[in-house]
Amino acid sequence: MLNRDLLQYHAANGRISVRFVQIQPEVLNLASTLLELYDAALKKKLSRTELDDQLEPFLKNPRGGKLAAGFNKLIKDHCEFVSAADCEDPPARREIIFKTAAQFLQSPPDDPKFYRRLTATALPENTALPEDIYSDLPEFDRLQSVPPWSSADLCNLYNTALVQGLLFYADKLELTVVDTEPMVLRKFMRRLKFYRLLAEVKKSSACEIKLTLSGPAALFGENRKYGLQLAAFFPVILLLKNWKLRAVLKLRDNREDILNLTSEKCSLKSSVRRWVECLPDEVALFIRTFRNAAGNWQEAPEAELPRIAGQGIFFPDFSFMRTDAAKMVVHVELFHRYYNHALENRLDFLLQTPGFPLVVGIDRAALGKDGERQLQEKYAALSDQIFFFSNYPGAERVRKMLDNVYEKRTRLL
Repeated sequence: MLNRDLLQYHAANGRISVRFVQIQPEVLNLASTLLELYDAALKKKLSRTELDDQLEPFLKNPRGGKLAAGFNKLIKDHCEFVSAADCEDPPARREIIFKTAAQFLQSPPDDPKFYRRLTATALPENTALPEDIYSDLPEFDRLQSVPPWSSADLCNLYNTALVQGLLFYADKLELTVVDTEPMVLRKFMRRLKFYRLLAEVKKSSACEIKLTLSGPAALFGENRKYGLQLAAFFPVILLLKNWKLRAVLKLRDNREDILNLTSEKCSLKSSVRRWVECLPDEVALFIRTFRNAAGNWQEAPEAELPRIAGQGIFFPDFSFMRTDAAKMVVHVELFHRYYNHALENRLDFLLQTPGFPLVVGIDRAALGKDGERQLQEKYAALSDQIFFFSNYPGAERVRKMLDNVYEKRTRLL
């Protein structure tokens, strides 16, 4: 993401316009030159300091300006550096070397090279004197890899980073999704939870769904931390085909500015190529494990989203279909420590609606010391529809809960 001093935008009459870079030969040449400098540095395995020395003439050229500096930050943020240290505990070795060298300070040799040999000879066994005793410091880390971007890729990532840098200062974000399939919405909402963002969902028309994103104050506390989550989430929004974004930004003291973007007028491409690339590891593991323990159940990602009368649709984490009863779909909704604001409302709804096909999983970290016991007592009638987990639920436990709901619905029917 770009720092504030690298952002390029125009502010007027409470509106923010992003100054996207146009992909033109001059801009592509600038990006290509910088990428070539990094490739050359990689071949030489330059240190951070050496790399910065190589880049300095290029970055100080006034023709590059903010654009060159922004390109450079994005590339360096995606580079990998490795320590040049050659032992497990360089600070401890450095301390030994200094203490040994100090023994000769009362009458130090005039020749530095002789002083070094003298110190090396006096060092304890198994303690070598390296060429550079500070090789473990970050500035001496060696360049290990650079991102395999083309100049066009870098331009697109730069434009995306301009929006992300502004969203860092977002106080609220409204997202309207148009003509999107339930399966895509489900994938989108799952990622939304992973980024610890909450959304109030309203269906504004037959083909539009409006999401107002907000963050739980208990977790984030400050709008800046929430803005960071929104900024990181923006590439996921770009995976949607038709969207409209309206963000309230607080870039200046006591003033609000509005940023409006749409998929129609914003030709950005997501750095995430596929939905699966932004799937949390624990979710991917659960899906693989569940398939081995599924029994008579299978995933139903295209199932119709469940609806609560008077409240509208909601987005479960998973939907499963009974293979021996094709019309039987049971949803699973998970409430984590950062996503539990609607928990009791959901449980109260289940009490009032016996047989509703929903299993609720509750992360113990969201409940506090006595929270699990209190919920079990208060909602004892839902023991076959609610369960508790730590970190992420087990596949076998979820399958048993699905069986419970199926049996309950079968009895009611």
